[in-house]
Amino acid sequence: MPTSVNIDIRSISLRHLKAIVRVAEVQNITRAAVTLRRSQTAITKSISEIEGQVGVKLFDRTSKGVTPTTQGDILVRRTRSALAAFQVAANIFLQMKGGNVNVITNPVFSMDISSKRLMALVALTEHRDVRKASAAIQVTRAAIYNSIRELEALLDIKLFQRKPGNMVPEDFTMILVRQIKLAFSEIHRGLEELENLDGGTVKGKIVIGSLPLARTMLLPRAINHILKDHPDLNIQTREGPYDVLESGLRSGEIDMIIGALRHFDETSDLKTEALFEERLIIVTRKHHPLTKEKNLTINDVLDHQWVLPPKNTPARAVFDDIIQKKALENPDIFIETSSLATLRGLLLGSDRIALISEHQLFYEIQFGMLSALPIELTGTYRPIGITMRSNTTPSPAAYLFYESLRNVADNVQPKVA
Repeated sequence: MPTSVNIDIRSISLRHLKAIVRVAEVQNITRAAVTLRRSQTAITKSISEIEGQVGVKLFDRTSKGVTPTTQGDILVRRTRSALAAFQVAANIFLQMKGGNVNVITNPVFSMDISSKRLMALVALTEHRDVRKASAAIQVTRAAIYNSIRELEALLDIKLFQRKPGNMVPEDFTMILVRQIKLAFSEIHRGLEELENLDGGTVKGKIVIGSLPLARTMLLPRAINHILKDHPDLNIQTREGPYDVLESGLRSGEIDMIIGALRHFDETSDLKTEALFEERLIIVTRKHHPLTKEKNLTINDVLDHQWVLPPKNTPARAVFDDIIQKKALENPDIFIETSSLATLRGLLLGSDRIALISEHQLFYEIQFGMLSALPIELTGTYRPIGITMRSNTTPSPAAYLFYESLRNVADNVQPKVA
């Protein structure tokens, strides 16, 4: 069987995949051809070409019709998820246009358009420069321009503002590109599932969004744990502000985010699972004068120079809440940083004190570089866990990593009830 995960998504016809979904639904090639307004020969060719690309049989043919094989079911399920991603973009477009357009038959939303056209849009949106976009996906600049012109004609809108030196995507362009990425990620996960059907060690790529609280212990331990049994996995971590990681999660570029959990309502396309609770501590260098004091409280240390988490982060919100509830005044002098390396250097080279989660400086405290002050910060326990998309099934590789995280978390701290 060919290595499905190495297939260039641009070489797969979205129209062929859509045909496979319809055939699976009606279990008859002739009826599928009628509903799709294509010939029976064209539908048969669609199935044959996709089967040739992925190297597996997608349908069993009988005298009564056709039924999907196990492999066919996988590809149909993932393609339905891709269609749903395009439907979200269609609904937003319909609302934007005041309901005065037909999105059902628009090729941009119905998967009746070339993957290459859509990838050109994605590339130009990401790079905002035709030359860089063409280099990124290895096509000519003319191909980029032609793709954008075709898409703008189909949608009857401008997708970019042409400005000196760059192309600025319109708001709907950003939405459309997010949904295109999500659709392609679903198709790619389908290919990964096909690749892993034969059992044995799991292969595939996992992209993990890593927030600060997970980077020191939980994430490295989970990676080491899973690679013992599945050494062929390609694991990538992405670090950055939460909103950037969340955007990547929603577009399918990231499989899950690990770290402090945010709240989502039941209608959200994201879901969370708490693994354990983490508390905040106050840390100093070893042999700091405060380490000799006993019965310290938060009131006793506010006049020191602080290193605090940036504003608009969960840890900073907890600190500000403590100050407010105790009717205390904020420290007069403080530095804000989210960089663990910067914080470590500041503490080791001065008498500053820092507010940070217990796990982030676990090794520095364990090996005697830094000390945690015996100050109990009531109400600073926060749930640490996994954030994932709620409306899709993880790839085999991502699911294994999810299980690895749960296993490791049970040994880091008791699981949240």
